[in-house]
Amino acid sequence: MSEYQALVDRVRQHGLRLTRQRSTILRALYELHGHASAEKIHERIRSHHGDVDLSTVYRTLEKLRDLRILSQTDLGRGCAEFEVVARQPHHHLICQSCGRVIDLDHAYLVPAEQAIRRDFCFEPTLDHLAIFGLCHACRRAEAVAD
Repeated sequence: MSEYQALVDRVRQHGLRLTRQRSTILRALYELHGHASAEKIHERIRSHHGDVDLSTVYRTLEKLRDLRILSQTDLGRGCAEFEVVARQPHHHLICQSCGRVIDLDHAYLVPAEQAIRRDFCFEPTLDHLAIFGLCHACRRAEAVAD
């Protein structure tokens, strides 16, 4: 089974009809291979699949986010970005100076997730997290400049 077909099946498992617009939006997101804004998805649709109204793209992405089929993350690019929720959550460290993105294994967040559950009786959704800071190279450059 293709990854796209698995995505379509997840949508159907949540009881959503696979309308032409939803199918087109899912196809564009799949073709973009990961993080994509609503505007980028809309642009991909217009250039490769016909036209779907931008407001329809937003509504569909928000619905799929609410069902946890997609995650929504701010990667510091000035807009929300969407990605298919993977079996294994993944996260990013983002340098606020140079923009470098470092993948962060979910294992680093498991202790925090457990502490949040225990201390606050709160169930966190940690599918896709972005943590901002300074990478090693930028920290070193800052230290030299001081």
